[in-house]
Amino acid sequence: MKSTILSITLAVLIVSACHKSGLVVTTGSLLNEMTDLGRLPQYTGQTYRTIQYSSYDRRSTKPGERSWFANDDGFGNEPIPGFEQVLKRPDTNGIGEYLICNIEQPGAIVRLWTAGIEGQIRFYLDDMSTPFYEGLASDFFWKTMEVLSAGEMRMDSLQALRQFDAVYFPIPFAEGCRIEWIGNLHDIHFYHVGVRIYNQDVIVETFKATDFLRYAPEINQTNQELLNEQNKKAKRKPKSQSVEMKVPASSSIEIFSARRNQAIERICLTIQAENYEEALRKCIIRIYFDGADTPQVASPVGDFFGTAPGHNPYRSLPFGVQTDSTMICRFPMPFKHSARIVLDNHSGEMIGVTGKIRTMDYKWEEGITMHFYCRWRINHDLTASNISDSSSEIRDIPYLNASGRGRIVGAAAFLYNPSNVPTSWGNWWGEGDEKIFIDRDSFPSFFGTGSEDYFNYSWSSPRIFSYAYCGQPRNDGPGNRGNVTNFRWHIIDDIPFYEKASFTMELGHHGTVPGFTYGRIVYFYALPGLTTDHPEISMEDIGEIAYRTWRPEAYKGSAGFSFIQAENIMNQQPNMKVEPGKMWADGSILMWKPQSNGEKNSFQIRFKHTIESTRIGFTLAHGPHGGKISIMVNGKPIKVDNHQTVDLFEPNQRILANHFSEPVRMNKGQNEITFIYISAEKGKNIGIDFFWINDKTNILNNTTSI
Repeated sequence: MKSTILSITLAVLIVSACHKSGLVVTTGSLLNEMTDLGRLPQYTGQTYRTIQYSSYDRRSTKPGERSWFANDDGFGNEPIPGFEQVLKRPDTNGIGEYLICNIEQPGAIVRLWTAGIEGQIRFYLDDMSTPFYEGLASDFFWKTMEVLSAGEMRMDSLQALRQFDAVYFPIPFAEGCRIEWIGNLHDIHFYHVGVRIYNQDVIVETFKATDFLRYAPEINQTNQELLNEQNKKAKRKPKSQSVEMKVPASSSIEIFSARRNQAIERICLTIQAENYEEALRKCIIRIYFDGADTPQVASPVGDFFGTAPGHNPYRSLPFGVQTDSTMICRFPMPFKHSARIVLDNHSGEMIGVTGKIRTMDYKWEEGITMHFYCRWRINHDLTASNISDSSSEIRDIPYLNASGRGRIVGAAAFLYNPSNVPTSWGNWWGEGDEKIFIDRDSFPSFFGTGSEDYFNYSWSSPRIFSYAYCGQPRNDGPGNRGNVTNFRWHIIDDIPFYEKASFTMELGHHGTVPGFTYGRIVYFYALPGLTTDHPEISMEDIGEIAYRTWRPEAYKGSAGFSFIQAENIMNQQPNMKVEPGKMWADGSILMWKPQSNGEKNSFQIRFKHTIESTRIGFTLAHGPHGGKISIMVNGKPIKVDNHQTVDLFEPNQRILANHFSEPVRMNKGQNEITFIYISAEKGKNIGIDFFWINDKTNILNNTTSI
């Protein structure tokens, strides 16, 4: 008995000591890590690794084989079930049981994602004989906190914890975690489960339903900090150094320098230039720490801040771009002896640089404190290949190859997709998967299910969005064509590496598209001595930003349609004009600026024969000055996208988006399509690029088809 009491007492003392030293992993400690950028530069030894379980295509087994790019990864009817194991073969109703993961050591779930998943989930922690949760799979992945709290916590009141299709709520476990899927393999079943796997000597407190009450302050505080993009408060008072200077063309100027143990806590910069978009790409930011010959940071300044090409406002935890063009970086950047920031201006014009760089005192610890790294690379004139065509050449695009010790904390992609197809089902560029090898992996620790899935969204969404950890601040459209920017930050799901890291992303397209540009960055911390394979940025890399004149093409989602430029069938009115623009089909768009509520603008289209039921498409410009319209066909109001009105307001960006009518009758001969402005506010724009008409053989030649 005395021995048992002594053992219990020692265990309590050990746990208590670990609590005091901060070594115990709890739901609360993980919640605090979600906004603590200050922990990221600290190398703390090999205490955990981060891995991902996913529904990737199980035919992908070895690089160099065609099956390495197999793409059946959750749609249903896969040749091999996309699970770790078949637990029970399908019954007469097609329902089987499948293993998503079975972890038998300490860890924590740090990210859940799905694009859609049918069936049921059974979720176990440690050695439970009955599931912690058993219910709808979609609820487990998208309403995690609601189902684990039996409805006590509402996801809609904690908006920052669900970011598009990913949920970030940490679920720690002391001994293990097991997730099973029960469903029909013919049904959709996409999934990612991001997990930290801790060493056996790390003490982890298993998640309990009572944690929602116990850690309610941490839950609410984390939600608010993620919503407001607030890093945990710095322990030391920061000091600011102002930047205000001119950088002549073809020159290099040091805009900041500092000495002794410090850390750059925040960088805020604004660039002034006549050709702003070009200046952001052709002006290179280089950051040197502690006398390095090769800069730890080397990137076009716009790409570094995630706003490439051009000015694309967004908000996130470590980075942001404001509507006044201020660009912000909040990743802390410690240094032992010195730091300097240099701008190389290759834009061909004098640029202005203003802003503030904040530093704070920082204790550099040898073997623990890491430098911040960010190396940009780009490939022009690629051919993006059709991933479903067995004869095409799919490739892995290298993001990072590094040798040393560090942690990955984010990635961004900057693409130019010159597809002529005007819809996502046809111009989608991101069928390829991320593959992240860590240390001595023989198979990737992360093998994904699609590029957008890595960036936390799904189904090639053309939306402009940003959250604390992810975003798409630019997507020209329509669909996913033109310039596209995506980012994702690994904060709670950071990826430590202890020897090396290799990060690639497949380039797989719906079509075969030459002239594709693929730029990318991985953001990471590393101990001194790290090496990478990044080449020096060349003048060709930062050449003129590509905009090719394009014409809509009938393919996949646009098959069977013909397209009519609005300016080719416009009625002459004083408040309408044709405006040129790089984004618009055929290089121009009809811009209507109505002056009063109820003002109308009509277009005439003639058909050889009556069509009893067809849908008409409208590709329209959205932007900060976009107005609201309703549409009539032959004098009858119609619904568009199931709504009576179309709102063309997009707060920060100009994009092209497709809208489709309900089924309408088109008469033999002349038909009239009328746009009606429905706001009293002047100065709004209604940008009409082109119409989609089904059955092109029925259109008379008195309209010009492009």
